[in-house]
Amino acid sequence: MLKINLLRAALMQAMPELKASPKNLIMWVDRGKAVSRDTADFSFAFEFQLNVLLVEFAGDIAAFALAILIWLRTNQPDLFAMGADAFDFEVDILDNGKSDVQIRLQLRQNVEATITPGGVTATYLPEPDPLFPDDLPFGGLEEMPLLQSITVNGEDLPSWDAVDGG
Repeated sequence: MLKINLLRAALMQAMPELKASPKNLIMWVDRGKAVSRDTADFSFAFEFQLNVLLVEFAGDIAAFALAILIWLRTNQPDLFAMGADAFDFEVDILDNGKSDVQIRLQLRQNVEATITPGGVTATYLPEPDPLFPDDLPFGGLEEMPLLQSITVNGEDLPSWDAVDGG
């Protein structure tokens, strides 16, 4: 499904430690279903819970959450809306100063079915542009410098270069 691949790419881009250890990012789907969109063709939507697990994560969960929230702004804007529950999470604190962090996202991916003389073609549909009252650029990680400097509770987190040994 398209959204799974897009989120994986966004997290890899936002969190350099994942590029160094891509095996530490595990993703899977639970409770998936196909939902009829009640259209004249065979178009439908996938609704599913996407589980994102960071194994032995040494960073701050705020950095991980920020990367996901920016991704949601473009790819599932209803979860980014004011008052919406964007995701839920669990953290298993390990004895070596690291944590396993699991985030669960309730996603929907619309699929358009186009009937052609040769059969039916399925196409993943993009999300409609949300109307945000802010002046932030619309888009994701490629449009905003992210996770270079993050302050949590008044303390600057170490730069990613320091975290990954660069």
